[in-house]
Amino acid sequence: MSIQEVWEAFRSELQEVEEELQGSLRSHTALIPDVARHLLGSGGKRLRPLLVLLSARLCGYRGREDRVLGAVVELIHSASLLHDDVVDHAEVRRGRPVANLLWNNQTAILVGDYLYSKALRLAVGLGSVRVMETLSEASLRMAEGEVLDLVHSGDLGLSETEYLDLIEAKTAALIAASCRLGAVLAGRGVEQEEALYRYGMGVGMAFQIADDVLDYTAEEKRLGKALGKDLREGKVTLPVIRFLEKGRSEETQRVRRLLAARQFTAEDLADICGMLRDSGALAYAVSRAREYARDAVAALEAFEGDPLRQSLAVVAEYVIDRDS
Repeated sequence: MSIQEVWEAFRSELQEVEEELQGSLRSHTALIPDVARHLLGSGGKRLRPLLVLLSARLCGYRGREDRVLGAVVELIHSASLLHDDVVDHAEVRRGRPVANLLWNNQTAILVGDYLYSKALRLAVGLGSVRVMETLSEASLRMAEGEVLDLVHSGDLGLSETEYLDLIEAKTAALIAASCRLGAVLAGRGVEQEEALYRYGMGVGMAFQIADDVLDYTAEEKRLGKALGKDLREGKVTLPVIRFLEKGRSEETQRVRRLLAARQFTAEDLADICGMLRDSGALAYAVSRAREYARDAVAALEAFEGDPLRQSLAVVAEYVIDRDS
């Protein structure tokens, strides 16, 4: 089974998620849908809604509230992106200028707040305390992750453990919650909720580590953002952490100087990418991502015998092998 087959199997449900998203953007203030549609229409993968749908189906859910929750988690994710781009002084997102460049920082932040609020309103409408607990915990962890990211900006002493804690909060928490929500909707017990949460956490960790590797290896047109974006924003990710720990002294000192200055020529960036590759730092990061993906698949043992396990296993592999 391929990831394309998984997307195709849920195409009609994902289209309904899109309809929920578009409906949620209606506002008397025209600026809100303009900014939100700029981001939501820029080609996001809708991974989190897919995981809500897959997890709910795996747990035997056959209603329609999974479409609403698919829209909810995508709204929360989109709100975080609007805020991220302001904090990071980003210029490109998914191959398009970021909203805060086309409008301004204040607009991007306020529309991000609107998307969070809209997500909350949609979720409350489902009348489930457990759904709200799951979403509020994920949102809290994401906010903590954003603050950690800011605290560690340019921190050349960031350890691998600190990095993993950061991405668990900033990225993996919402992906894990998306998976848990499927079991919550189906009214499954704690065991299956926790199994899907562990699966989602493994997928989320693998996703972010792979994304950090792509910052140095992908084709810029496919990636949808400038290569070396993390370096320019002062973000120290796993490939760099590994390189600084294990790289040759003269090379690590040069990279430290460049990172401290946050000024890179195209030649500097090419040299850094080469050093990360030749030192084995990129390969190490990919191996760590694969470990998390294997952990994710192992968590699905609670659903042994269900053919949908294979679809979730394919998603775990996809987040590592994607090229954008």
